[in-house]
Amino acid sequence: MSLGEPWAAMSQVYATPERRSSDPLAVLSRQLNAACVQAVQPEELAAILEAEGYTDALIEARYGDQNVFACAERLFRMVPYRSPKFVWRSTTAPVQVWRDLLRGLIYLLPALWTPTALALGWSGPGGGSGNGATLGLLVATLFGWGWMQSLSYIGYTKLAESASSAAQILRQGGLIAVLATEVLAVGLAWATGQNIWQVALVATAISAYLAAATLLLVLGSEVLLLVSSVPALLWALIRLLSPELVSSGGAQQSATVLALGVSLPVLAAWHVTQLALLREKPGPARRLAAITWWRATPYAGYGWLCAAFLSLVLLRPLTQLSGVQTPVPGASELLGWSWSVAPLVLSMGVLELGLRRVHSALHRAAQSSAQVRRIVWGGVWEVLKVCFIYAAVLGAAYLLARQLAAYLGFGALPWPLIGGHLALAVTLLLSGLLINFGLIARVLVVWATGVTLQVTLLSSGLDVALSYAVSASGALLALLALMWLAIRDVRNFH
Repeated sequence: MSLGEPWAAMSQVYATPERRSSDPLAVLSRQLNAACVQAVQPEELAAILEAEGYTDALIEARYGDQNVFACAERLFRMVPYRSPKFVWRSTTAPVQVWRDLLRGLIYLLPALWTPTALALGWSGPGGGSGNGATLGLLVATLFGWGWMQSLSYIGYTKLAESASSAAQILRQGGLIAVLATEVLAVGLAWATGQNIWQVALVATAISAYLAAATLLLVLGSEVLLLVSSVPALLWALIRLLSPELVSSGGAQQSATVLALGVSLPVLAAWHVTQLALLREKPGPARRLAAITWWRATPYAGYGWLCAAFLSLVLLRPLTQLSGVQTPVPGASELLGWSWSVAPLVLSMGVLELGLRRVHSALHRAAQSSAQVRRIVWGGVWEVLKVCFIYAAVLGAAYLLARQLAAYLGFGALPWPLIGGHLALAVTLLLSGLLINFGLIARVLVVWATGVTLQVTLLSSGLDVALSYAVSASGALLALLALMWLAIRDVRNFH
């Protein structure tokens, strides 16, 4: 065989007739293959066809369709969607399940300091028990929740640069948050005639704990935060089980528990940030920091709206709007329903775990070669499945808590309040998912509308628990609609 014979044989193979379809539309799909396999809606292909110079007349003459959009629709149905192949390089280890579940217990810790602050025995100018502590607690909860949401966003953003950059910005942001909360509390105390020192002390203590807890959570020191809270928890437990061992009065013991519960986490946060700063000095990034703070503003608004939504039913600061003249709620009123958020707060770890499962399922669905319609419905099913399981588990916990309430000395929770908590839990889950999709502006609109509806219902004289349930259900329905629109865009699956 001569050297030219193999090349002759190969030329005969490549000279065979084309085995692929010679249909004009099939040929066009191969020419636009990169666009066809990545398109998530026919309009994208129509725009590409028009950009390539295809007119309605040319489309009708060559492919038999009436216009460009009809041809794009047929192309979209012909070529299945294929997810782009990304190479993911993670700089951090995968989050372990136990950390997600542990965070639910950590999120409950601020609620344990609430009765301690209210039991200090302070009185307002009118003689109401606990009014000064109530106002300080209300300011720290409302303002601190939103501020810490934005601080968490900034911390995680800086953590991508280095641990030292995150530690520096978290330390500075936490200090600013505490000072801003104190200034706001003093202003409100002066405007409402409360004791300024009492209000400022409680607001500063609670906000300092929130700042320290946020720092430790962002830097992955959940266990250290929990350990630093153990002495205060043990002291409170000893006081509850064996009061004869405690010689001082109730107010002094409450002050001791609050001091331990705040000072030790603050020291732990300082220790963690100091270690991070000693290992590596953060580089200058003032311009980036300014942009990051601006971008974090919506997250602060989200936290403030969530806090306001819960405060309207638990702290009831707007009961005067219903026409019933009631004083600022004191310890007995606040402790009446405040314990009802314990199952909800404990389930926050399960909520974060559910969010991770949803994102993982959506990412796997986007990598399949199925039609976009099937991928979308698969994504909807995954979201609804996680929402249903989460609501079912939390509902069972509330049924158990309602049965145990009598044995623990608490009043039975009204069913509208339990229904509102369940609706709010699923609303928080959907909000987190939409925020991860980059749709925080729409989430803010829903929450603002929900708070407005709740205030309107309270001002009309509707029952507090019922107005809460109606508002939470309305927000849930709105977020379900937004979730359906978001899931239809397969690009959110990545």
